Amino acid sequence: MNITSYVKTVRSVITANSPVLLLGTTITGVVTTGVLAAKAGWTARGVVENELTTRYEPGEDAPNLTPQEIVQLTWPSFTLPTISAAGTIAAAVGTHTVHTKRANAMAALYAVTSNKLDDMTERAEELLGPKKTQQLQNDVAQKALTRRSMDEDAEVYMTNEGEELCFDEWSGRYFMGSVQGIESAINDVNRQIIDQGDACLNDFYESVGLNSIEIGETFGWSGTKIEARFAAVTSKDGRPAISVGFHKAPKAGLGF
Repeated sequence: MNITSYVKTVRSVITANSPVLLLGTTITGVVTTGVLAAKAGWTARGVVENELTTRYEPGEDAPNLTPQEIVQLTWPSFTLPTISAAGTIAAAVGTHTVHTKRANAMAALYAVTSNKLDDMTERAEELLGPKKTQQLQNDVAQKALTRRSMDEDAEVYMTNEGEELCFDEWSGRYFMGSVQGIESAINDVNRQIIDQGDACLNDFYESVGLNSIEIGETFGWSGTKIEARFAAVTSKDGRPAISVGFHKAPKAGLGF
């Protein structure tokens, strides 16, 4: 391996692992700054005491040094802690910056992928017609449900919206509901979009009777009404279920 290839490899490794390296640097910097600050305090105290001994004879009533004098005498002792603290702050800021850039890049990638998926769905409906499109949706939803199969001890959330077994494609949760209840929740979300301009995924969950999820505050819809997408699926234990999705997928970055 020549030196150019070696440098490129090292750079790639550092770039890929920069959040971990910066986090480690931050932790190390906090500990180091604390230790250096403690040592600097003892050193500064000795400097002040030595100055008082030099200025005044033993037993003489020595006045206290002014703050300006103390700073002039002791600032060199705090040089290393200051440098360490500055490096720690820089590492913490760097960690935040890297995570922010990666999150923005992921959001942009998701937006592009989501838009293409929406376009493909619309085009499929045009080419296949209603019946074949619904069959395609059923097959895709069944495959997604199979990957996140219902375990015997999986929780089924109870709502006041119906008694049919439903599967939420976005959170992977089973709940008892109905098509009518879900459509009513969709109408609530659409009213919010009309009144306020946007609505988040958690607004839908709240309307349908489910608990909020972490990403539900930043994923949602803006400026356009939404429609539910239903598919007929079968749970792992053989029960018929309704898979619930959306014709327009929630977009990332809502509220930013």
